[in-house]
Amino acid sequence: MELKQLEAFVSIATLRNFSAAANRLNITQPAISLRLNALEQELGTPLFDRSGSKIQLTGPGLELLHYAEQIIDMSYRLKATALGETRSHQKVRIGTTDTIANSWLSELVAEIINGLQHLTFEIITDTTRNLRERLLSGEIDVAFLMGPVHEKGIRNLPLKTYESAWVAGERTKLPKGILTLDQIAPFPIITYARDSATYTTIEELFRMSGLWPVRLNSCSSTEVMIRTLVASNAIGVISTACLVSDRGLRRLRCEVKLPDYEFCAAYHLDSVGRVGMAVAERAQKLCQSF
Repeated sequence: MELKQLEAFVSIATLRNFSAAANRLNITQPAISLRLNALEQELGTPLFDRSGSKIQLTGPGLELLHYAEQIIDMSYRLKATALGETRSHQKVRIGTTDTIANSWLSELVAEIINGLQHLTFEIITDTTRNLRERLLSGEIDVAFLMGPVHEKGIRNLPLKTYESAWVAGERTKLPKGILTLDQIAPFPIITYARDSATYTTIEELFRMSGLWPVRLNSCSSTEVMIRTLVASNAIGVISTACLVSDRGLRRLRCEVKLPDYEFCAAYHLDSVGRVGMAVAERAQKLCQSF
């Protein structure tokens, strides 16, 4: 019996999908099937019922899952306490929104490098919608995204709630006082990607106010958005998470308050996903320290 076989069993049991489990373990689908088949042959019993449209654990599979997770857990602890060159390195695949990437992600990465030396990391930046799908398909181990992921086997840790703000570059000429939507509408407006909650909110605001169409632009890179706002005569809507220092932007006062958005760390709740849990907990502590 090999640890890789147990990891395949636990991953399939968690995701209930061979392809997603293979993605999560960074192997091919035939390889994960071979590992499971070898484990079932050695144990002398099928662990999954594959007769229906969905993969289901058999009675023995359900009973053995707990022991398999314990064995994997103890193996990880053993490796984590090994010294010198005997320590193994695990890769953690981190998915993050661009908002988090442009605020405190670099501080978290520094903590991983300094405090979780048994880990190497791969960082993927994407929208919340895509990160959710990547997490469920096993492509990433932990996701920093807007709102929780309500799916079986996923745990969510609250990180921080950020406001959305109307902003503009210092050179943008605007009326004095509190701005109305009528005063904002003539300006080019820049915000996050079209499939983001912020873009949808801004579009609905102007539609409901009878001011549509407006020049609403989308950008998946916060850094590009900020540089464009500083250099142009446009108004932006970005998260206050990205206004951590003077970047040539000023926050505008507007009669319409934009919604706040809660960010969470989501990861798989099992022993295979322990690396995701370790990074999520570090992220939560970091956010609490701000």
